[in-house]
Amino acid sequence: MKPKRIENWERIRQKGAWRYGLIYGTVWGVFVVVFVWLVDQFFLKQDKIMSNLLTWLILYIITGILLYRFVMWNINEKYYQKWLSNQKNG
Repeated sequence: MKPKRIENWERIRQKGAWRYGLIYGTVWGVFVVVFVWLVDQFFLKQDKIMSNLLTWLILYIITGILLYRFVMWNINEKYYQKWLSNQKNG
């Protein structure tokens, strides 16, 4: 990891995993819904796919909070712990 990324991750870690999931998972969920909606509107043009945008938005935000938090937190933490280990070992 690069020093700036390490510094950023240390700041994020202090706030906790659930806050990380809430912030970044929500952003991810909104991004996915907007992307799927745009694909639907411009390429598929099927009204039934995104007929209830609010339901999709809620579903993807919840999924983002839970799944994104679990996956990305663990990946970042793994790299951070590896970096710490390398710093200790020289």
